Amino acid sequence: MAALGDTSAPGVNGLIQQFTAITGATESVGKHMLEACNNNLEMAVTMFLDGGGIAEEPSTSSSSTASSSRAPPTDEVRAPIPQKQDILVEPEPLFGVPKRRRPARSIFDGFRDFQTETIRQEQELRNGATVDKKLSTLADLFRPPIELMHKGSFETAKDSGQLENKWLMINIQNVQDFACQCLNRDVWSNDAVKNIIREHFIFWQ
Repeated sequence: MAALGDTSAPGVNGLIQQFTAITGATESVGKHMLEACNNNLEMAVTMFLDGGGIAEEPSTSSSSTASSSRAPPTDEVRAPIPQKQDILVEPEPLFGVPKRRRPARSIFDGFRDFQTETIRQEQELRNGATVDKKLSTLADLFRPPIELMHKGSFETAKDSGQLENKWLMINIQNVQDFACQCLNRDVWSNDAVKNIIREHFIFWQ
């Protein structure tokens, strides 16, 4: 067996060859073990066998290789939002006939029975008297006072007022305002109010 602590190149190579011949390990493992044991072959072999015949390679080269092979991190950038063009508000016509606006929908239109209202109005026009019906639906509760209303335009309402020598009562309502709907429910449906209007007024709504 070679001398202990022999650090010359031929001596180290000989120790490595002896280590590999005894243990069956690779030359790199032998070199590592000998360096750890200050080139003491006996101590290196004993340490190797006590460790189960497994020796780790130097970690410096492997770690440097791993760090060099690792790709540098890149910041993820979200793809740009696609461009979109749209018209928020339609332009008003500069000249010509303006667009006719749709009449505003009442908050109670969904409860109205237009067919029933038409039949009731036709009966009132034909009979000249109110149709006594029990209020059974929400639409009936908030319906306009058809039995009081003048059946015609504003001009015909004025003419009727002059002929009958009555005041002209105009009720302007905002169908989106609940307070206006309450007029139909609470005021115009009151019997005393109805009698006063029939006697002294032409009611136009």
